[in-house]
Amino acid sequence: MFDNIEFSRLYRRELVKMPEQIMHREYHSILDNHPDLICRFDCDYVIRFVNRTFASFFGADEVPGGCTPDSFIGKDLIEVVQKGQRQRLKRRLASLTPEHPQTEIRSMRVSKTGEEIIFKWTLIGLFDEAGEIYEYQSAGRDITTEFNLTKALEQRNQDLEVLQTEMRLVLDAMPNKIWYKDDKNIILKLNEEAAQSMGMDVKSVEGADTYDLFGDSAKSYHDDDLKVINSGKPLLGYVERFTPNDGTMGWVQTDKIPFDHPVTGDKRILVVSTDITELKEQEALLKTINKNLDDFASLTSHDLQAPLRHIGIFAELLQEECGDNVSADGRQYLAEIRDGVEHMKGLIKSFLKFMRASPEGVEIGRVNLTDIISKVCQSREADLKELGGEISVPEDEIIVRGEDVLLEQVVANLIDNAIKYREHTRPIKINVSAEKSHGEWRVYVSDNGVGVDSNFAPHVFDLFGRAKPHSHREGSGVGLALCKRIITLHGGTIALIDKQGMGSEFMFTLKAARSLE
Repeated sequence: MFDNIEFSRLYRRELVKMPEQIMHREYHSILDNHPDLICRFDCDYVIRFVNRTFASFFGADEVPGGCTPDSFIGKDLIEVVQKGQRQRLKRRLASLTPEHPQTEIRSMRVSKTGEEIIFKWTLIGLFDEAGEIYEYQSAGRDITTEFNLTKALEQRNQDLEVLQTEMRLVLDAMPNKIWYKDDKNIILKLNEEAAQSMGMDVKSVEGADTYDLFGDSAKSYHDDDLKVINSGKPLLGYVERFTPNDGTMGWVQTDKIPFDHPVTGDKRILVVSTDITELKEQEALLKTINKNLDDFASLTSHDLQAPLRHIGIFAELLQEECGDNVSADGRQYLAEIRDGVEHMKGLIKSFLKFMRASPEGVEIGRVNLTDIISKVCQSREADLKELGGEISVPEDEIIVRGEDVLLEQVVANLIDNAIKYREHTRPIKINVSAEKSHGEWRVYVSDNGVGVDSNFAPHVFDLFGRAKPHSHREGSGVGLALCKRIITLHGGTIALIDKQGMGSEFMFTLKAARSLE
């Protein structure tokens, strides 16, 4: 915009030199085609001049008689100004002084096409040598685009500030150590957890070069990051030693994810480290416990079975030595001794089987569980036929991820329990069924036997947890505990389902195999 004050002074000085007609022609030649809305008016708000832009914008609607500049001359400016703006305009004009002859005001108008237009008006007071105001000049400029862009930019900056605040809250809430770096080892962002592990605060680290922070010791980290960046492939689950600022050595599991900046294409890397020191300590403890259990199992298999063999042998020798001299009660006692020895051997054998069912011994593969169910049922077919029982098996092919020998033990234990805990007053009926849902198989084994007392149901999977009402029946109390251990090792679950009636029903889940392995 031209200097309105200077122009007004020149205009007033030249006014006395030029004829009025020439003055108007010169004045109009400068202002009529100017894009700003220009208006001059006296102290009584009587319009003395408007340019064509002003007349074109206001003429058709606000001032009757057309939109030529001449039609505005002598009119009251207040008639053109919106009612809500009139008092504000008068207050602003009244505030002008020779020392502060200029002010600005903004207003919103609706154009002839119905669009909202934002104007910035520059109001200038023209003063004579005595400091008395004799005229005003206003120039209005359409700043709608500028206003909208500024408003949009402010909103975008506000949204960006909110997003950055939310991102900071999320980063600092994470229990992991998080670094976001470029390929030159500049730390662009990190969270509070990561900064604390470095003995620093977030503000002092973000934007810093790690070589400036740690010198040559930063090179090994940079080299490792560059390998991942240059490969373009993430490094996941990398376990390494880590010594934080407090000097306490621990373990971290780190994921390094390379990517390109979506705008510039610059190389970036996201590093996420999780403190697994406690897990490593628990793992070491678990290894120690397992070794102790293995040692105990070895002790059980050798040192406990030897005395049992001796008891059995000496019971037989006593039977042979005494012969017919043994009374009926004595023969019963010897029989009880032999049965007790065999029962104890069975307990030890079952206990060893339970102890040795460990993750290290499970080789997960593709298993046809339907074949395993059929195999187990066929091996019990003679017993069921003798008892007048029947068993039904699923027709669908059940393909799961697992270890066939261990899963055969699960199926065998459940079917053997159904036979063992049968109701003697009715024929045995065992039903094995399965259904697939959400990537896993659910296998059901139900029977019409004596069932499980509801008070004891929560303990059926405990080691040696035999149902008290059926404790007279043969069994070690290890079978269901072994089933649970095996299914758990496979990542599945096993449960006793309340049948609300006679019999029992067990359900276990296994992951479905998706492809041949």
